[in-house]
Amino acid sequence: MPRRIVWSVLALAWFALGCGADERAASSGSGAEKKIVEPDGGRATRELTSFGKDQTEPHEIAEGVYQAWAVGNTNLVATREGDVLIDVGLPGGAERAKEILAPVRHGKTHTIVVTHAHQDHLGGTSEWAEDGTEIIAHETFLETQRYLTELVPILMARNQVFYPEEVPDVPMNLVGGLIRRFYPQVEPTILVDDEYAFEVGGVRFEVIHTPGAEGEDSICVWLPEKKILFTGDLFGPLFPMFPNLYTIRGEKFRFAVPYIESLERVIALEPEILVPSHFEPIVGKERIRADLIKTRDAVRHVHDATVEGMNAGKDVYTLMREIRLPEELALSEGHGRVSWTVRGIWEGYVGWFQFRSTTELYDVPRWQLDSEVVEMAGGADAVAARGRAHLEAGRPLEALHFSDMALTADEGHEEALRVRLGALEVLDERNAGENHSELLWLRHRIGETREALGLSG
Repeated sequence: MPRRIVWSVLALAWFALGCGADERAASSGSGAEKKIVEPDGGRATRELTSFGKDQTEPHEIAEGVYQAWAVGNTNLVATREGDVLIDVGLPGGAERAKEILAPVRHGKTHTIVVTHAHQDHLGGTSEWAEDGTEIIAHETFLETQRYLTELVPILMARNQVFYPEEVPDVPMNLVGGLIRRFYPQVEPTILVDDEYAFEVGGVRFEVIHTPGAEGEDSICVWLPEKKILFTGDLFGPLFPMFPNLYTIRGEKFRFAVPYIESLERVIALEPEILVPSHFEPIVGKERIRADLIKTRDAVRHVHDATVEGMNAGKDVYTLMREIRLPEELALSEGHGRVSWTVRGIWEGYVGWFQFRSTTELYDVPRWQLDSEVVEMAGGADAVAARGRAHLEAGRPLEALHFSDMALTADEGHEEALRVRLGALEVLDERNAGENHSELLWLRHRIGETREALGLSG
């Protein structure tokens, strides 16, 4: 596989925030109106694929501070001693970013700060770095980079599900190892523990460890004189939104309490401008403070309610159903889900053994017995019929369980496939395009089911 093709696959496959739902309908499966809370900027993750494509001039954030827009932005602070960059976009994107930022550059690339080990933030490092360029990252960056590289085959295969138009459908079990050989690696020259300050050309930069929404290695960069905070993915692609503390595409757990502490640190800085690595900066001290406090309180509410429910003896599924944000803390769930965070908190604290069944400890899952249960129930027809009854009664999740059992016994059973399709379509309607990952998973399964039924579209 030619190197340029490998790089293209890498750039696309690690576009983990890409296009999303086109639908913003407000209907639920029951026909009741459903309110979707939008981030203040009104952006949606689907817009990242086209964001900045028409940009020809640098976006000036403040005097000496500029952006080149893309899926992952390149941020540049120009000083008399050279340029400091905070995040440098996807692999292969630096050439365009350099062209856009060329008119405002003041010399060499003095320093690159990588806010965390995702390719849409570090991919252009080798193209920007020069002899003597300092590269700054958190001390846990190396471990995060290691495991993401090690798991390239499985993680890219999963991203094919969530980003089918961006990630080429190639057999990762065959080419994943080859891609891993060319996977862009960054070798930091400075590793930060909790805080680190440096000065370039009279401009002071403070690097602050802010673990949480995108992993343990997340850092922010503070310009105290300008009251500007470069936040990387501390908030994800939207602001404000409920954070993506558990990503269903698969990564290590992201913990709620360190995230709350990160938000506390940011609130104390009293920033006047936030510069995320996706979409435009957020301007306005009072607005920023209010949204930061709301986000902190929302995460704290979910964390505390989960812990209280655990200690009260409630199971994880009950808590996933029961815990909701109160109206005054309602946030967009366009990228993170409250219910997924509840389960992430539960399993992050006490692990996967729920003390429900001894079989949880062993290697025979319950679904392995589905065929026998279906036979005892009178066959796949009877089980699919029970699933149909649940579907017609407005219980799509129960319908999915029955269709799964029937399809385990008879993978081509037409009625079971139709029940599954109907249940997935109800869940898709209820999601109404609100959550990007949920929508793409549902659309993937709907497509698989329609194909199995021989339906077009």
